Amino acid sequence: MADSSGATVFDDLPEWLIVDEILSRLPVKDVLRCRAVRKSWRSGTSTDAFILDHHRHQPSLPIVKHVEGIGRVVRASNNDQKILPILLYAGRSPITGVDLMHCAVCDGLIILAQKPDYYICNPATRKCASLPCPPLQSGFSNDEIVGFYRHQPSGEYRMLWASYSIRIRVELPDYFALTVGSDQPRRIQWQAVSEKGFPTMLARDCPPVHHRGSLHWAVGLNITVFDPVAETFWHMSRPEQLGDMVSLLDTAGGALALCRTDRTYVTLDVWVLQDYDAETWGFHYHINLSAMVASPPLDLRIKYVPRMAVINEHELVIDYPDRVLHCNIDGVFIGNLESEEHGNYLMLTRHRLQESMISLPLFENQEEDAVNKEYPFLIVL
Repeated sequence: MADSSGATVFDDLPEWLIVDEILSRLPVKDVLRCRAVRKSWRSGTSTDAFILDHHRHQPSLPIVKHVEGIGRVVRASNNDQKILPILLYAGRSPITGVDLMHCAVCDGLIILAQKPDYYICNPATRKCASLPCPPLQSGFSNDEIVGFYRHQPSGEYRMLWASYSIRIRVELPDYFALTVGSDQPRRIQWQAVSEKGFPTMLARDCPPVHHRGSLHWAVGLNITVFDPVAETFWHMSRPEQLGDMVSLLDTAGGALALCRTDRTYVTLDVWVLQDYDAETWGFHYHINLSAMVASPPLDLRIKYVPRMAVINEHELVIDYPDRVLHCNIDGVFIGNLESEEHGNYLMLTRHRLQESMISLPLFENQEEDAVNKEYPFLIVL
């Protein structure tokens, strides 16, 4: 409806339109503020359906780390990108000595570890909790979180743990599923995977890509897939001519992609999965760092395997020693990512953050105890 001037009167808009089409597209902080305006908005934005729909509308942003914490890449203006903070380390950073690390990300929830302690938080809602850890399995000396996902049938958030020994190349790891908040793991059968490779233990460096409800890792000359519903592993094929220097990417359009680096460490090729069931891939674009006119110029004498993250269909960021490059898919340099607090000292991770208002029973259960709880990080999102 419109008033006498022809402008639409906000109060005359249907309630469903405001909630489903407007509030669902706002950042989490703005939705939380709107909840204080009307009771109907509070109830409408508190349903599970709204929270999941709102999460789907939020941009998926690459996570970068710096000396004091982690942040995410956001658009500032025009083609400029900047870093906004997510978490700050309470004390020293991993670079200066302490082993606090972010292990896994799913639906806006982040799992962090300062072994032997694990934590889970939702930076957008500033909710945190300590995570119960499964007992170390008999016969193994190490364990790691290698996957974090939402189990669709139950709505539970679960972690995929791997137990392994220091002789991992000889003695293969065992995998366990663990519901967030529980300390009772359940063994996952995966014998078929052992012949072709297994998900890496260093999930913080090579986390799985979530696609079509499953977790995907680039392992050797194959892609290992974990189906969270059936709790089974299987393999997808990929172009063997790409070699073994590949990594999986999330694309802006939701497709699964591979980034291949050559042995000179200066070219990157991106291939996109065209047909999931047929397992067919197609070449998408090529980036040549030796032809990139960057400022300051790139020192190509440094042998460094660059990491890439997609911002949108036309832009991406590439990690290079002591800097993160912002360029387009044609390899045209746009600028260096910078942080007002940390300058150029940034490092691209393979994790992404897509904000959400998703909560967990664990948050509510520990809320009273959290008043006097000190975490090794500070949420600044």
